[in-house]
Amino acid sequence: MPKTHNLHQLLLGLFLVAITSLPVHSQSFRDLFNGSSLAGWEGSPEYWRVENGTIIGEIPEGEQLKRNHWLIWKGGDVADFELRLKFRLSGNPRANSGIQFRCQATDINTVAGYQADLDQGTMWLGRIYDEHGRKLLVERGARVLIDEQGERQVETFADKDPFAVLFRENDWNDYRIIASGDSVSVEINGTLFSELIDQQANERDLSGQLALQLHSGLHTLVEFKDIQLRELQSGDHSVTVTPNQEASSAASGIIPLNTSGRPLNLGFEDGTLTDWTASNEAFSGQPVKSASVSKQSDDTSIGANGQFLVAGFKDVKDTAIGTLTSVPFPVAHSWASLLVGGGASRHTQVEVVLDNNEQTVVQVFRGRNQEPMRRVYFDLSAHKGKAIFIRLSDQGQRPGAHLNYDDFRFHAQLPSELSRASSERVRENPILAHLVPNPVQSTGNGADTVNSMSLSPGFATELIAAE
Repeated sequence: MPKTHNLHQLLLGLFLVAITSLPVHSQSFRDLFNGSSLAGWEGSPEYWRVENGTIIGEIPEGEQLKRNHWLIWKGGDVADFELRLKFRLSGNPRANSGIQFRCQATDINTVAGYQADLDQGTMWLGRIYDEHGRKLLVERGARVLIDEQGERQVETFADKDPFAVLFRENDWNDYRIIASGDSVSVEINGTLFSELIDQQANERDLSGQLALQLHSGLHTLVEFKDIQLRELQSGDHSVTVTPNQEASSAASGIIPLNTSGRPLNLGFEDGTLTDWTASNEAFSGQPVKSASVSKQSDDTSIGANGQFLVAGFKDVKDTAIGTLTSVPFPVAHSWASLLVGGGASRHTQVEVVLDNNEQTVVQVFRGRNQEPMRRVYFDLSAHKGKAIFIRLSDQGQRPGAHLNYDDFRFHAQLPSELSRASSERVRENPILAHLVPNPVQSTGNGADTVNSMSLSPGFATELIAAE
């Protein structure tokens, strides 16, 4: 652990900036499994087979496997990549498997290097491990920076135990690994489990093979399907995402007014920075046309509302720093929303600030290492009648350190179209990740609270009485 608070903040800052360096794909996803045979893979037929379009690794009931075995993909080494697959796991309570990446495979019995772990949720699911090396590198719910000398700095962003509920028993689970340079992240069923930056000399691996593990032990049945790989090109700055449901192309809501009743240019639709003040160079050349920065593959756009937005990477790339600050305006409604994308670093963020002597920051939003923006909703009822301003702050100078922003709006109440993914509380807490918006909308006193509830699928909450 660091010796001083300042050292901790410095190293954590380095981690958070570096993890944003996730490159854009240089080619489309390709299937690594043909669905009918193990062509292109090497493994023992005693333990691996194909049935019903899935790869199966099995330790039969009543038998015991004395040592780990692997199924090795023979397509060559991969360096920077995004890997997506589905898995299903059953058997004894300690059934265990894993996904080797950037590994060194001597043969089907001897594989060393990084492993993204999986079990039935109890302990290993989502951990990052070094097989035949440094052993456990990252606990789930943690971000770890390993420096050149092997010293580790750890930030815990969630308790490890609640992640167990995200395992789908007797069902398919989604697994996603992104590796870019020295940065690795692991997501399962749409939730971030662990992140690593590995800078340790003579230990880290920046390229290697892919393999699937059947761990030693008792009865285990692990299945894999829909195994897709996209190799990434160093120096670009986003990863592929599914079509963005969170960025409304025709947002509802109320455009803020200044004290004279004039609509403010908080969505840049006049094509200028009217009502904004820029410092330094990070936001020079802004705003830009959304069509000029929309991605050209997979029909996935930047998610802007209208023709213009702030897209930090467009002209000055990632090395410039600066701020872009709006004029103050009164909080006229209880709810607000905005669009945000880009890097996830704390050095690159959108801030909602009270216009007081302390310039108190009341809301902070960052990207998720993805260029397409998402709409985030937040409660300003405690500040109704006060003046606020929007500040875009870009203080990062590493790859991926840039900010995309558009379209601040007020809302009289929490919009009914608010999705589960738009709710920061639900999305970031693994225990709540299965919840969905209340399907029934009530009216009257107290309706805002009831309508904004998130529930288990199949349930609804209705307002009966209120004081």
